[in-house]
Amino acid sequence: MEYTHGIKTLLADSAAVTALVGTKIYPIEAPSGTTLPFVTYEPTGTTIYHTKERAEYQQARVEIVGYASTYADAVYLGSKIRAALSRKSIQASTPYKYIIDNIYLQDDEIERLEEPDRYAYVLEVEAFVIL
Repeated sequence: MEYTHGIKTLLADSAAVTALVGTKIYPIEAPSGTTLPFVTYEPTGTTIYHTKERAEYQQARVEIVGYASTYADAVYLGSKIRAALSRKSIQASTPYKYIIDNIYLQDDEIERLEEPDRYAYVLEVEAFVIL
């Protein structure tokens, strides 16, 4: 799942996202004690498409979550995450090898979480990864 590095790279390369969270972009969950705001990303599933000869690409589903202390801050962070990922592509060969041909936004929502009290902007995307 090297392509998840591409998701992180797109978020980390976005000046608008890093202006809000700095370098606090983590796979799956943030370390204990991480202060708000921050972002996590997690692969949630993959469908691999084949031709007669070989696997051609995978349709990878990824959940990106932006955590903030207020509803308004979560909405604002979410808008920056959306802009950083919508219809983007990225390719890398060292040390990770992947080609994300395109990222499509699928679904988003705001959730209120307790203990600790915070808001989460949840974005589901599909990344078309060339194999």
